[in-house]
Amino acid sequence: MESVMTIMNNELKQIARRVNWFEPPEKVVHDVDRFLVYFMQYCLDTDIPVMRRYFTDRQFRHAFNNRPPGILDKRSAAYWNLILPDI
Repeated sequence: MESVMTIMNNELKQIARRVNWFEPPEKVVHDVDRFLVYFMQYCLDTDIPVMRRYFTDRQFRHAFNNRPPGILDKRSAAYWNLILPDI
């Protein structure tokens, strides 16, 4: 799979800006796990199909299972735990 930095485009930049507004998009996307956790917390429903084109279930599950404390609230964690397959 391509690295995120090689596929960085306007779609990913817009999502990165929205889910982590306090850092430049290039920095946000560089740490894929952290980017995905912020995404899981702050995404719009319309962003999910876009991100699914770039990231696998395995990447989402890895980020979820290794998330740092304090980013993902209980409601979002429960949602993503239900929809992500156990890998």
